[in-house]
Amino acid sequence: MESDCEVVQLGTFGHQVGGHSVILKLPNQTICKPLLPREHFFYESVAQELKNYTPEYYGVIRVCFQPTLDGKFTSIAYPKATIANPNPETKAMLSCSTKKSVHTEKDQEGIVFKSDVGNPWSVNCLNVMSSKLTEYVEQDYIVLENLTARYRFPCILDLKVGTRQHGDDATEEKKIRHTKICTDSTSLSLGVRLCGAQMFNTMTSEYIFRDKYYGRQLDEANFHGALKDFLYDGSSYRTDILPELIDTLKQLREVVKALSSYRLFSGSLMIIYDGQKACSEVGGTPLPEDSTSLQDVSMKGLPASWATKGLWPNRSSRSPWHTRPELLKFHQKVDVRLIDFAHTTHAGFVHDPIRYEGPDEGYITGLTTLISAFENMCLLNNAI
Repeated sequence: MESDCEVVQLGTFGHQVGGHSVILKLPNQTICKPLLPREHFFYESVAQELKNYTPEYYGVIRVCFQPTLDGKFTSIAYPKATIANPNPETKAMLSCSTKKSVHTEKDQEGIVFKSDVGNPWSVNCLNVMSSKLTEYVEQDYIVLENLTARYRFPCILDLKVGTRQHGDDATEEKKIRHTKICTDSTSLSLGVRLCGAQMFNTMTSEYIFRDKYYGRQLDEANFHGALKDFLYDGSSYRTDILPELIDTLKQLREVVKALSSYRLFSGSLMIIYDGQKACSEVGGTPLPEDSTSLQDVSMKGLPASWATKGLWPNRSSRSPWHTRPELLKFHQKVDVRLIDFAHTTHAGFVHDPIRYEGPDEGYITGLTTLISAFENMCLLNNAI
């Protein structure tokens, strides 16, 4: 390592609603997740048509984890280009997270959770990692846009889209298990199932959380009810976001239809809006006070040397929300992004044994289900 000043502290990401691995947050409000080769290649070679529907990708960092005697762990990061172990003082310098007990309460149906210590799924992922971490380890992580950073009270819906949820490289045991999950849930019939969610109740100022196990038990009717619940803020339904949401989903569907050879197996679709309705009625939610320009979002809180390590400034040709003048004060009411590409394949994966033709019909089925469901809500509530 060139100098300890290149090391940064990683914090916990409190809005993680799904996934197996801990997602961590950098000081500049980006997030990082474990590097998986297939997903990494996807981000490095993402199709131009998909750039507006995927998180911004910034590069690769090295993350170091050190367990502590009290059940916690320290976590630091430095640019991937600097391959060397941090010295002992650096290892002990930064504390990433604390191992907290999670207090949750079930409602009468036993499926809705409330918590005042953060998203239970996020805390659970941290606790699981803390319990398994027995020695110092290093791992490569990819750095991505934090899609929740612009919202004061982010309401998040994580949906597994597609009629098939295993990749071509899955073992027979995994194929059987994931096929059964699809058959027993709404994945096979609707092309989509709920994988995680958090909603903000404006009457109680509390978040309500739902996880993948809740989503797996939903039948078709209850799935549509869950979509409706996602728009409920404790006093009314957020029908104000529906026209934009429907329009975005339709545009995305057309993009997916035009992508030959792509199979987004086990991919998710994330829908985010701000639970603070009052500000969004004038066209969008004011950005948090610490959200400024692209340059500030990209480098704020990071060592200047990181810019020379293949990270930042952003290399894509997207025009993200924080670089568009008309969105510096207000942004769109709802954000729709594709995430999780660990099992994606397309013609660019030249060593894959199977080459698919045409679009991903299973994914299109899921998008069509969502469009129809939200259109029905929109009509019922006279939103258009």
